[in-house]
Amino acid sequence: MATMNIVLILFLSLSSPAQELFQQANSAYEAGRYDEAVMFYDSTLKFINSAEVYYNRGNAHFKANHIGYAIADYLRAWSLKPQDKDILFNLNYARQFRVDKNPPPQNFLTTFFCNLFTIFNPSLTRLLAALLFFISAALGAGYFLFRKPAVLTLSLIFLLLLAWAIGATLYLRGAIAPNCAVVIVPEAILFAGPGEEYKQIAAVHDGLEVKIVEQRPGWVLIQIPGGLGGWVQKEKIELVFAKQ
Repeated sequence: MATMNIVLILFLSLSSPAQELFQQANSAYEAGRYDEAVMFYDSTLKFINSAEVYYNRGNAHFKANHIGYAIADYLRAWSLKPQDKDILFNLNYARQFRVDKNPPPQNFLTTFFCNLFTIFNPSLTRLLAALLFFISAALGAGYFLFRKPAVLTLSLIFLLLLAWAIGATLYLRGAIAPNCAVVIVPEAILFAGPGEEYKQIAAVHDGLEVKIVEQRPGWVLIQIPGGLGGWVQKEKIELVFAKQ
């Protein structure tokens, strides 16, 4: 497991309270007080939405054996820095500690497209897509007005870049969808309906990544890898990309 090597450099320009809280969190982590570290990271996140804080909080959760919370934080960190190797390593490492069967490894093609579409974070990717759209439109209009081969060549190049940006935007939208969730208790029972009076369907365990399909008061209908779905108490899962 990669250690806490995403450190304070990025935080030198932060407000003093965030700096102090982040330092206290790291000190608590180094002293083995992982639950205390989590509380300080929680407080730091009230000042800034940062891959570094999510990553370190994920490490603290993992050390405290909170696999689901750790995976959720690594996913949040990944959404902000999708090409960071330490985040990806720790995310995949934490997934190995789940009771429930992991999904099959990605093949070459899916790995290729994942790397291709996660060069930048979602915000920057959307910005690039908008910029490339306007440039492509301007070049297209320029070619129809002036019929210059060089303008046509540039237009085709920017159209290819625009196609990449649209693909990346759609890929990242699916990867960080607001219905992504993680089981955060040692075991949760899935029911056929939103209540314990319904038939039990299956059991899911800490760290399993799921999709929320529907919500009722106190209950959510989730879909687990493989397509099986069931209702579970809302407090037994953690929304990954909800506002922290």
